[in-house]
Amino acid sequence: MKKIEKAISLVNAAKTVAVFSHAGYDGDAIGSMFGLAEFLKKQGKKVDLFLDSTISQSHALLFDPKLLTNSPKKNYDLAIMTDCTLPSRLGKFEELYKSQKHTLRLDHHKGIYKQSTVEITKPYASASEVVLEFIEQLGKKPNKKTATFLYAGVISDTAGFMTSNVTAKTFENALKLIKFGADLHYANEVMLKTNSFALEKLRSRIFKKVKFVDSDVAISSVTQKDLKSLHLTYDEISISGELCNLIGVNISCLLKEKAPKTFSCSFRCKRGYNVSKIAESLGGGGHLMAAACVINGSLKEAEAKVIKAIRENR
Repeated sequence: MKKIEKAISLVNAAKTVAVFSHAGYDGDAIGSMFGLAEFLKKQGKKVDLFLDSTISQSHALLFDPKLLTNSPKKNYDLAIMTDCTLPSRLGKFEELYKSQKHTLRLDHHKGIYKQSTVEITKPYASASEVVLEFIEQLGKKPNKKTATFLYAGVISDTAGFMTSNVTAKTFENALKLIKFGADLHYANEVMLKTNSFALEKLRSRIFKKVKFVDSDVAISSVTQKDLKSLHLTYDEISISGELCNLIGVNISCLLKEKAPKTFSCSFRCKRGYNVSKIAESLGGGGHLMAAACVINGSLKEAEAKVIKAIRENR
């Protein structure tokens, strides 16, 4: 049986479904999981959503945090994770996913990791597009709410259709979602234009702390102290790519302290560069122009490792 046929069979047979996405979520993670969950509910299935993150104040305007589940059942007929390469990225819900008999991964990140019963990956600009295609392969159409969630995922992961992996297919999928009733104006407003005042103050701090290395590399940081003083959580940091917008900067890295002496490092670059190699050298990975890794140690130690990796792998 082909992978897609097996996946369709698993979904059609399931009455209870658990839907997951990665901790430290982004717009595509939450858009793809909420979109899939909404679709499955409309098919009469009982669905629980799991996200080891706090939904930000701005994203909560579109994605209701109350829909997330913290009291899981022991067993589900099917567990699905979206926009996620490995169960280890599910945070505290890793073991719940791995303990299920039938699991399905829907993702746009390259690679089959063989840690799910079925893994379906497509080289699209977002996982939300993979979910859209899967819904159509089921012989169904998304309703307006599902389409809005998926559209939000597409525009978030492509920064409003500006990332290097955007193709004609990306616009075709976005057009499909609009035709299915996606509220593109509201999704654009929430995902691309809305921030809390506290997040704007954090942005100011990030730019004040920028360090320039080798003339075209910009590095800055967000510490637990920064977050605490502004009453923000780690999950609300959504400014990873803006350092690379500066004139003369070709590569950037924002170090975000997710726990004491544990930094998530978000790399970005302009066309002609490759930050996935840099992140991979530090145990992480990602896309050509957007990648990440985790480094343990003090901020000074993490910065030193990042600079060394950039110089050796740019």
